Amino acid sequence: MADGGAHHLGRAEHHKTVGDALAGAANEEWAAVCYFYSAYHLARHALISDPVFRDLTRLRAINADLLPGSRNITRHHGRFRAGEPRQWGINELVQVLYPTVAPRYERLHQASIAVRYKQGIPRFSGTDSRAWLDGIEAERAAGRMSR
Repeated sequence: MADGGAHHLGRAEHHKTVGDALAGAANEEWAAVCYFYSAYHLARHALISDPVFRDLTRLRAINADLLPGSRNITRHHGRFRAGEPRQWGINELVQVLYPTVAPRYERLHQASIAVRYKQGIPRFSGTDSRAWLDGIEAERAAGRMSR
């Protein structure tokens, strides 16, 4: 990506702003969806800009199935089929590369799924989802979304 993934930071900020606006609305659970997609774009930026993807030896030391092209993954979950190379998803890459971020990222993803496809989330979870995003942003600021 020519801009080093910088547009993902803009998208992350936009989704967070929309989430904050929704947090006070009648359908505030949709804020969790925005917060998840903010986290998704933070993860995409981290993957695109992480220097570990430029060093195959370091990358393979983390996980033998990682390849430089793994940073370009856009799907949420990977695919594992017998006899085929491992196909990564963002969720798995976050778990392997950024373990301090992974629990919050997964909680946001599950909250997003609950809002979009299931029974929704309890009212208090809107506050939780913003706190999870804040935690991810803090990990990024501390340099823990880069190897």
